[in-house]
Amino acid sequence: MLRRLSRTLRRPDARLLAGLAAAGFCTAIAAAAPLPALYTKAQAKAGHEAFETHCSMCHGKNLQGISGPALVGQGFASASNNYTVAAIFDELSQQMPAGAPGSLPHKDYADIMAFILSKNGYPAGKTALTYSAAQSSTAKLVSQVK
Repeated sequence: MLRRLSRTLRRPDARLLAGLAAAGFCTAIAAAAPLPALYTKAQAKAGHEAFETHCSMCHGKNLQGISGPALVGQGFASASNNYTVAAIFDELSQQMPAGAPGSLPHKDYADIMAFILSKNGYPAGKTALTYSAAQSSTAKLVSQVK
């Protein structure tokens, strides 16, 4: 049986199929990796309140986008966008709110980022997201919401 498999794998088309299958398997394993827990539930709740006050008029109460872009789902953060938490946080903390960029306290920006992560399917953990941790986070941001 091993000889037959060996002969089959020597054929170019069979090797290609075996390689593609292995690549797909590796991709499935990578996709199944657990998401990082970067914030706490309490922080996401505080972020929801800050978002309602400072962001929902442009981004919508459900982050669906109104005059500003949606902040949830694949249109916001798909795997092909290759976003990191730091890249999104930089935009959030330096460019928002639109009428007064960078004007919120650092804690509010970190809390709002926690809320955005929660709405995109990232789990809560035991450690709150800080402003500096969000600025330097290399965690990939890929929405789990379809």
